[in-house]
Amino acid sequence: MSTRQESEDEPRTGILGRMRSIERAVHREMQEQLAHGGYPRVRIPHIALLAHMTSAGRRLTEFAELMQVTKSAVSQLVSDLERQGLVERVPDPTDGRAALIRATSAADEGFRIARKRLAEIEREWERQIGPDRVAELEATLEELEHWQEKLLATRRHARIRDGARRPTSGGRAAAKKL
Repeated sequence: MSTRQESEDEPRTGILGRMRSIERAVHREMQEQLAHGGYPRVRIPHIALLAHMTSAGRRLTEFAELMQVTKSAVSQLVSDLERQGLVERVPDPTDGRAALIRATSAADEGFRIARKRLAEIEREWERQIGPDRVAELEATLEELEHWQEKLLATRRHARIRDGARRPTSGGRAAAKKL
């Protein structure tokens, strides 16, 4: 429990802060394991990108959205991983103008190392807090994830719906004032 007094004006960010802290710690462990496994130039931002990799690959814009960073930032990461031989850009079969970024076979061992370490970490959590609490945590996080996504979709839909009915500051309304 926090000894700091919460203020009505101060947002409560303890849970998300702890979740981010755990993610950062796991990424640091992953980076160490990958370095020992033959991937010494893979850094935490690379790990964040590779965590979203699929076997078919993804477009750069998809990575940017998933990582919540700019396309330019993803492009820099991809270029660095390309130089390391861990990813490649291939034509998107559904859109000749676009490219997909996918892992190369040189990254396979790194994915194996990462999956192994993630499984070890979850087993360590089970030893620390017990398997029932880990299962409860996973179920609770899944519930919150679904609720948050549904809430976001509902709010987006409302903004689109309300935006279609509201006159904007430009366009016809502004032209009538002239």
